[in-house]
Amino acid sequence: MSQIEEKNVARLKPMLLNTAITLDPGGMKLLAEWAVKTAMVAESIKPRNDNENFFTRAERIAMRECQAIPERTRVWIGALTESHIGCHGTDFTIMADGGKTRIGTGSVSTVYVGHFVVQTVTEHLHPPYVSDDLSFITPSPSICDGRLTQIHPSRPRKADWPLTPFTEYGATGIAALMDRWRTGEQVNKISNAVAPKY
Repeated sequence: MSQIEEKNVARLKPMLLNTAITLDPGGMKLLAEWAVKTAMVAESIKPRNDNENFFTRAERIAMRECQAIPERTRVWIGALTESHIGCHGTDFTIMADGGKTRIGTGSVSTVYVGHFVVQTVTEHLHPPYVSDDLSFITPSPSICDGRLTQIHPSRPRKADWPLTPFTEYGATGIAALMDRWRTGEQVNKISNAVAPKY
């Protein structure tokens, strides 16, 4: 895990200090690994029901041994006008049939250090519900859409940072990022998401 930290120092330091930087695909990949590792560590110490972690043992081992990011994980980066430090995470339920059928769970983690913010989301679909790799649950449209750049699994050829930053308060405040996954879902691309009618 310390190797992931060391590999990211050159990128994280300028972003923490609000210094402009251009990220290439390799740098974005390393940042995504750091973000998911941080999300896993934070998730492992949260209070939980029945001593159950969201990330599976196999996912945690794969991250430790070969920096493998779990399937159905997305990572975004953004900027803050003010310097902060913190980590917030929560699980959410993925529902279908107008909220009648639980088809999976997700975990979202938002980490902000200095002027840099990163958000990760991982989905676990319960059998028999399946989806192709490109069909994800999506949040409702919000001001976050123009203030975040996705760096995993898809990423641009380069990312100029900082982006339009989240402010301290108000409609463009960091609270909007925390609320991003509270409402809204698209499950129409999930196989078996809607029970067949006989």
